Amino acid sequence: MAKRKDPESRYRKRNIARYLLLLFASLAYALFYGGIFPYTFLYMMLALPVISALHMAIVCYFFRMSERVGERTFVKGECATYHLILQNTSFLYMPYITVHMQLEGQFILKNLRSAHLSLAPFSRREFKYRMPLYFRGRYDIGVNYIEIQDLLGLIKIRLNPFEKKSILVKPRILEQNSKSISAARLSEGEISAGLHETGHNEIKDIREYVYGDSFRKIHWKLTSKLSKPMVKDTRNELDNDIILLLNLNKSGPVNEETLIKEDCLIEEMVSTIYFLLRRNIPVKLCFFKEGPYTFRAASLNEFEGLYQILSEVKFSGDDDFESIYHYFTDTEQNCRLIYVFSVNLDGKMIEASHRIKNKGFDIELYYVDIVGISQDDAEAKNELADLLMKSNIRGYLLTPCVVEIPEEQEEPEKAWESEPVMAWPWKKKREKVNAHEKQA
Repeated sequence: MAKRKDPESRYRKRNIARYLLLLFASLAYALFYGGIFPYTFLYMMLALPVISALHMAIVCYFFRMSERVGERTFVKGECATYHLILQNTSFLYMPYITVHMQLEGQFILKNLRSAHLSLAPFSRREFKYRMPLYFRGRYDIGVNYIEIQDLLGLIKIRLNPFEKKSILVKPRILEQNSKSISAARLSEGEISAGLHETGHNEIKDIREYVYGDSFRKIHWKLTSKLSKPMVKDTRNELDNDIILLLNLNKSGPVNEETLIKEDCLIEEMVSTIYFLLRRNIPVKLCFFKEGPYTFRAASLNEFEGLYQILSEVKFSGDDDFESIYHYFTDTEQNCRLIYVFSVNLDGKMIEASHRIKNKGFDIELYYVDIVGISQDDAEAKNELADLLMKSNIRGYLLTPCVVEIPEEQEEPEKAWESEPVMAWPWKKKREKVNAHEKQA
């Protein structure tokens, strides 16, 4: 298939051809007819490129651009503000300015697309945008580069901004009031006390207190001697982490529907990690991204590291998740409880879960779609729920929700008109399959 040519490049070639044609005509006119007027016309044609280049050099030197972003880190559902100022401080007119915006910024706000404009002498133009953030991730926003053409349209100069602007949109942390955890995960004393903390038998380290540590672990004698709070890190035989395994394979075409499904899964995973770390239950985040990665967190003060990773992770893999599944379960021998998070649930994943369950692991599956079952087929979903329940595997069917962002009464100034970003019109509440409801 032939590549589509750039229209700007095509226009520039046409301008060059027209200028060369006029230059040849003026040269022939001067040679055949002579006189003041023919040679004046020839000299003007020769001087035009020089004048045009000098004009472009002056306006580029006096051209000013400023970008402002209110903040750099947001939570999904908030709004970012972007302010662009273009200024011509010279006494010359700037007729041909092309502003090329970042493609990721155009995905967030469709109004933020490339445009052609001009600037009068000693003038400025301001563009203000309010960008509702419907999707998590890191996005490059603002100006990618600016092209300024000369008066004849023969050459152009590219101006790059001093700094590329980017924002990080973090997933929401949903409140989880309760969650069933395997009884083998807790000791008898912890169950009777109603506390989910790590063991109290063997001291493996003594360190300074940080926010999120349990007061039950404070080393009071050492605290009184050093005049600062010290904490004991302890361990017992029942210390085993909970594995949270994330499937990063592609879940579908890159569109709003797919992104909402992925965000739904990530938000459930982030909320689960936050719930466990608040109770001092250590977790291990595992995924495969051009290689196996494992990140461990044992207390709430280590939550921010996992939160940052899950905010930027992308579903772009194309690996055999069944092999990845077995790799992490074989590597982490001390972990008996596994939470598997996947946008799509297929037959291979269910068979792998059965085999791993037979090895003595407790498994919970979190998924948004079931491969081969339509979104409205409730009967097939219930049959799958019964199958998981008979295998003693907890299954959670997640329903993506729409982020509602209230619109401001005053519309921001828009440089280029287009349709606003629309969220996918789905339900707002998280649902569970019957298997988990019956077991709970």
